[in-house]
Amino acid sequence: YWPQLAESDFDHIGEGDGRGFNVNIPLNKTGLKNADYMYIFFNIILPIAYEYDPDLVLVSAGYDLALGCPEGEMKVTPDTFAHLTHYLKGLANGKVMVLLEGGYCIDTLAESAAWTLRSLLGDPCSPLQACANPDLTVKKTVACCKNVLKDYWQSLRIDLTEKSQVWIEEALHKRSLNKLATNENRPKQYDLTPTLIIDRTEEQSKKLQQDIKRAIELAPHQKPLERGPTLLVYDELMKKFSVGNHCERPGRIVAIWKGLKSRGLDQRCTMIPSRHATKDEILLVHTNRFYDDLETTKTQTKKELQKREGVSRSVDYTNEVFDNALLAAGSCLNMVDAIMTDKGRNGFAIIRPPGHHAHSGMDYGFCYFNNVAICARYLQKNYNLQRILIVDFDYHMGDGVKDVFYEDPGVLYISLHCNDAFPPNEGHPKDSGKDKGLGFNVNIGWLNFVDPPAVDADYINAFHHVVLPMAYEFNPEFVLVCAGFDAAEGDRIGWGKLTACAYSQMTHMLLPLANGRVLEVLEGGYCLHQLNICGSACVATLLGDVPVRCSEDSAKYPQDDVSVRTIQMIKDIHRPYWSSLFTIPDQDDSEIDKLAENLQKTASIKN
Repeated sequence: YWPQLAESDFDHIGEGDGRGFNVNIPLNKTGLKNADYMYIFFNIILPIAYEYDPDLVLVSAGYDLALGCPEGEMKVTPDTFAHLTHYLKGLANGKVMVLLEGGYCIDTLAESAAWTLRSLLGDPCSPLQACANPDLTVKKTVACCKNVLKDYWQSLRIDLTEKSQVWIEEALHKRSLNKLATNENRPKQYDLTPTLIIDRTEEQSKKLQQDIKRAIELAPHQKPLERGPTLLVYDELMKKFSVGNHCERPGRIVAIWKGLKSRGLDQRCTMIPSRHATKDEILLVHTNRFYDDLETTKTQTKKELQKREGVSRSVDYTNEVFDNALLAAGSCLNMVDAIMTDKGRNGFAIIRPPGHHAHSGMDYGFCYFNNVAICARYLQKNYNLQRILIVDFDYHMGDGVKDVFYEDPGVLYISLHCNDAFPPNEGHPKDSGKDKGLGFNVNIGWLNFVDPPAVDADYINAFHHVVLPMAYEFNPEFVLVCAGFDAAEGDRIGWGKLTACAYSQMTHMLLPLANGRVLEVLEGGYCLHQLNICGSACVATLLGDVPVRCSEDSAKYPQDDVSVRTIQMIKDIHRPYWSSLFTIPDQDDSEIDKLAENLQKTASIKN
């Protein structure tokens, strides 16, 4: 493909000290689509860029890959450029400069540039159509690139690429058959104003114009901030439920609130009133029997409450727990309504008690009503949403959320957690759903979390390699986040070493999904200092501030004992369900034999 240079192929990766710093991703086919470019971004560009940690990002913005351009002949829709730009803004403290290069279809050039600018301004991205089934040619190229670059970039070693050798041989064989541009065979002069020859029939031109019109109509522009600001919900009444020196204490939400106020973030957000959930809303997830039983705690004596305490289930009771749990769930539902009616773009719910361990008929692990699960069922019932993504980055796996949606393909649940932590015997990577829900329960359960402890880079790379490819293929209409901060360094229960960087970056990476409809709901996190810092980092990112830069080594380099072991297993388990995960194509797809056969036929004809 143009410019027919050997130097533009995948194996030209630089020389000397610059070896590994020249990355060529040749696209040897026209007609490539959004899914192909997102596949390249998630598998090569973002992992390398985050590990490199640049001080400035320069974008050579050629829009000749946009739909309708006669030069590139690709089929990338204009709104895709907003997504690509957004992910680059996670680097270099947001210092991104976009410089116009090519682009020769006026309609899509204008739209593409507009979407790029909107992303730079912080406007929400338009949802892309599901990014599934990347082209075989792209899969081959990415496999070749990873194989030749993995010795220089730790983030590319997550995938085993030895089987890429067949595609390297095929690519080199193809190159040997093509006439490459060299100093010896280049034309002595070129036309200053070359004319693009567009060889299309009238019917083809008409269809192309229809495709362009449809692509533009599917991604309408909104007025700046038309979707509203970031929303917060917080109520001092949630401090009422308190059990002595318990780690799930009122000070948790106070720490987050104080952090927001001290940084002036609360003044930039819109407060949403709290409310109690109704019984019918709770029954969207929980059984009537469980609801009625928990309600009896309102009038029980201290002795009766102590008698019912579920030590084995890690739950405690007071006369306030029932109303407090209703207030937490109802406040989250108010946030859902506000986002769905465009009163806000996204939000953070500072609530307690947490909810992701609560099952339909049982409280469990500091959790009583499953706040996030109730929100998801509420969205399905009241807004008829068909695809809801739940991302859970709490140190512990949200077994309650998993059970509620275990057979539901309308909810994709992805949990990043310590595999050996509470709850016991839950959250192994092999546990992937049931029946119609098979493949929609994704457990990124770190197989080795404590020694060494997981760091920012492990979570960030899990997003690049697993969470984002699946999310873009699923194409959610709403994103719910079980925002637990107990994997942060210094937590009294979790054993991770995450910093505000990881939580900020994970939030940033979710924002292009679902037209920006993202609601983060507080789950765990028991170090007040980290709650203060990490909660503020998430809210600032929701507001559109530059995410915390990944400047420390712990944010750049994924660990072999943590990331490599686990992420490889996750991909192997879920490839049958998700075409967007990195795959080395089967050797049966090789064209070497076909090329050799064609070459022999050509030679015999000439003779």
